[in-house]
Amino acid sequence: MNNTVNINSAKEWMTRLLAEGDSFVAYRLPGEEGGHAFGVGNVSKIDISDFSPARYEGSFIVAPFILSDGAFALWPDAGQKKFPVSDVNVGYSRLQSFRRYEEATQVRNEYARSFGMIKNALDKGVADKVVLARRMEVSDVPKQILPEVFVALCQAYPNAFVYFFDHPEVGRWMGASPETFLNKVDDEITTVALAATRKSEHLSEDWNLKELEEQGFVSTFVDEVLNDFGISDYQKTGPEPVIAGQMVHLRTFYRFDAGIVEERLGQLLKSLHPTPAVGGYPKDKALELIRNSEQFNRLLYSGFLGPVFPNGFSFFVNIRSMELRNDNAVLYLGGGITRDSKEETEWEETRLKAHTLLSVLHSVKQNQCNESIHLR
Repeated sequence: MNNTVNINSAKEWMTRLLAEGDSFVAYRLPGEEGGHAFGVGNVSKIDISDFSPARYEGSFIVAPFILSDGAFALWPDAGQKKFPVSDVNVGYSRLQSFRRYEEATQVRNEYARSFGMIKNALDKGVADKVVLARRMEVSDVPKQILPEVFVALCQAYPNAFVYFFDHPEVGRWMGASPETFLNKVDDEITTVALAATRKSEHLSEDWNLKELEEQGFVSTFVDEVLNDFGISDYQKTGPEPVIAGQMVHLRTFYRFDAGIVEERLGQLLKSLHPTPAVGGYPKDKALELIRNSEQFNRLLYSGFLGPVFPNGFSFFVNIRSMELRNDNAVLYLGGGITRDSKEETEWEETRLKAHTLLSVLHSVKQNQCNESIHLR
């Protein structure tokens, strides 16, 4: 199966595997014009602290938010398919125009309650930042349209890591993440500190104190972890704005020699995860507040995932993601809470982040509806 196929063949392949209940992985790395896919042969549960590129070369790693729940390595059953995505005709302007998704009052009230618990703890000095997550349930997302949704995400968000996988032990998930977790290519490792969110139309405006502080906690945490591992000679640039779809974030970029941690990569992954971008700061206090305030299991949301290559790996934070089950989609949405946060503003930020996936879901469903009408 080590071949290059056209995009229609790739979509047909995924559609067939979904219908037959066979497992697969498909992904497109940021900036690439083509995607990769493979049928899953074996899957193994792993301790991420034992990770090394040599041991897991060729696999696709999926790690949950709570690492003690166990990460997975998904292995190809044979070779990999490669397919183009740049020739997909999905109009970006159409992706932006869709009806505002309405949510139940109960969902809004539950978020306000959780926000109040965290804000109270922050005001008392228990922590400096906590990322509060919630879920948005979207009905009528049949599995037949999912290959088209995946390809549309690849085209709509060329600078994101876009993935789609299905396995009975791991679940059926899809996402378009703008956030690098840890990348290794040959002798170099890169990571980022990404935080703060605003609409891209406000790109030119000055960042306020809350936004700068929120991103600063992530950068401080990365500095601390690298120093703990004896990594002092690293290049650090930023923070600078980076556009991700309809949003813009602040990002600090890190680069260092992989040789310093070659035998401790698993431990570095474990120490970095979760960063304050998806957990909080200080880490342990923030995770305790998350356990007490969120009334659901994040599962794979805000974990990390990605492929392992002969010369390294590319792992991304699993945000802008959705779990797919029973013809429904569960979107996972989060935002960083600090002492200066306002509940209404943070709620609207989660709504903005939902746009990444909702806009594409809407576009694909609308296109299929139009095609159905035309066929009649």
